[in-house]
Amino acid sequence: MRFIAFIFLATGPGLLTACQQESPQTTGQQPTTALPPTPAGPQCYAYTTGKDTVRLTLQTTEPTATGQLTYNYFEKDRNEGTIQGTLRGDTLRADYTFQSEGTTSVRQVAFVRRGVGFVKGYGDVAERAGKTVFAKPQALRFDSKNVLSPIDCPK
Repeated sequence: MRFIAFIFLATGPGLLTACQQESPQTTGQQPTTALPPTPAGPQCYAYTTGKDTVRLTLQTTEPTATGQLTYNYFEKDRNEGTIQGTLRGDTLRADYTFQSEGTTSVRQVAFVRRGVGFVKGYGDVAERAGKTVFAKPQALRFDSKNVLSPIDCPK
């Protein structure tokens, strides 16, 4: 009996640790943060600084995302229109069809979810098939100082 107890004590910690799952710290992987679930119905977001405002109203049925987007920058032409695209993981990519100075234009927009808000993506653009698109979508930059935060949607 002593012999069995000795074997257990000698190998027990090894057996116990062998059964434990590796933590992200021991594997070198970063822990992932789960995104909050997408609420039902429209979600509204806004960024305001000084006299500049950006508003986004978003309706998602993942992966499809549609809505309205308005840029109202002080002393610049206001443009507002619709977006239609996809929400995959934390990234929203869409075509923004908008009116500015009586002209209809289409350009790609991208936003990444940060917490409960969205941050606009920036990058080099090119003209393709009559619309402005990101030349290198994989190289987009997201400036976290301009977060579109959740707001109450207008009734």
